[in-house]
Amino acid sequence: MRVATESRSFNNDVHCGDQCDWWVEDDLVTLCMIDGLGHGLHAEEAAKEALDYVSTHLDESLDRLFAGCDKAIKHTRGAAMSIARIDQGNSSLEYAGVGNTRSMMYGVKSSHLPSSWGIVGGGYRHLYIERADLSLYDLVIMWTDGIPEHIKISSYDMYLLQDEQQLAKRILEDYGRMTDDATILVYAKG
Repeated sequence: MRVATESRSFNNDVHCGDQCDWWVEDDLVTLCMIDGLGHGLHAEEAAKEALDYVSTHLDESLDRLFAGCDKAIKHTRGAAMSIARIDQGNSSLEYAGVGNTRSMMYGVKSSHLPSSWGIVGGGYRHLYIERADLSLYDLVIMWTDGIPEHIKISSYDMYLLQDEQQLAKRILEDYGRMTDDATILVYAKG
């Protein structure tokens, strides 16, 4: 398993409202992408509180995890959030998102993963949970709205697709908007 991340804050601010992290427990990998609303200190505080909540509730189902986090960060400005859980033992993915973070599987079967409408910490109506099988060579890519929704992964050569850190760096360089914080995470099983 390999995970790579790249981030850039708006105007090179010391505070970045786009945060991500990942955790491994036995065969289960949890990837989390959070975009605190706006940018700067208060966006960073919302994102970090959401990450703290997720990190201490990894054993909960995705629906309970999102509902609990929604309540836990209500006093903040809120955040968009997506979580992918990958069972490496049976090569499956479970995914949910709220707000405008973006996620996709890229490889044998490429597809964008949907997010539900709303704001974690500000309420949402429904949480759609996607389940999919992963092949050995599939990438899971998650990013914030500081990078456009549609990125053309197929334009990168095979060598770059096998170097997750360089791929994350290039995507941020090629697509990152200068008008917002931007963060990307790339996961590879093999």
